Amino acid sequence: MKPNAQTSYNPDPDYLRELIAKTGLTQKAVAELVGVSPRMMRSYLTFTDNTTYQKAPYAVQFAIECLASQ
Repeated sequence: MKPNAQTSYNPDPDYLRELIAKTGLTQKAVAELVGVSPRMMRSYLTFTDNTTYQKAPYAVQFAIECLASQ
């Protein structure tokens, strides 16, 4: 895989949840492998209208995509 934030950036929580499901790992395990706290991962995965929502940086998305592709 080759990173390309210009065309591939998709911080949508549904997309990220789908990727995490493909890994077969828990959200906590993925967070630890990616290098973010479980709490931060939850803020990336919560609904966008929630006050705790934060867009996941492209680096986090790409790392999860790499885990999902293995």
